[in-house]
Amino acid sequence: MIAIFESEGQYHALDDFCPHQGASLSAGWIHDGCVACPWHAWRFALSDGTWMDNPKVKTDHFEVQLRDGEIFVAIPIL
Repeated sequence: MIAIFESEGQYHALDDFCPHQGASLSAGWIHDGCVACPWHAWRFALSDGTWMDNPKVKTDHFEVQLRDGEIFVAIPIL
């Protein structure tokens, strides 16, 4: 599942599951370009999914495009 966020007029898409314990990041809150996990407040950069307390840990992020009022998310083929 993918969570889509709007912050300062830009759209961002991240894996919806926090890598810590699996909480839904879409239920978190946005502040200063980050989304905070609703369970333990781990913060992830909206721009690339980096955990703000340890840049070695990331959640997946996806390219987002807005076309004709619709949001498109690029999902890599595995």
